[in-house]
Amino acid sequence: MIISISYDSTELYTLVKLRGNASSQDIVDAYTNIVNYANKRDCKKLLVDVTELEFAYSASELVNVVERIQPLLHDFKIARLIGLDGYFNNLLLQKAHRKNLTTENFECFKEAKTWLIAA
Repeated sequence: MIISISYDSTELYTLVKLRGNASSQDIVDAYTNIVNYANKRDCKKLLVDVTELEFAYSASELVNVVERIQPLLHDFKIARLIGLDGYFNNLLLQKAHRKNLTTENFECFKEAKTWLIAA
């Protein structure tokens, strides 16, 4: 999995691009790195692009992933830019909402950014 992270100092959010195949551990490790990066910039808003990411783990592992990343992300607002794999991304969103994470899925970058800035 490849991660690129940048900070938009004008709009005050962290932009993340995840690409490739990701195991459940890759996702946990990625969010640990993302949160560390964002915290160094005192930023609590993440725009995470997963349009080119393939989840290399089962839906049953998803619950465990959300359990593990919830403590990292509880103070963050997260806009997720998703691709065609709507089922897995929607399942992830549902589990995240049950853990009281402030996150939404979007198919349009502009809509994701607008929601995030207003959050």
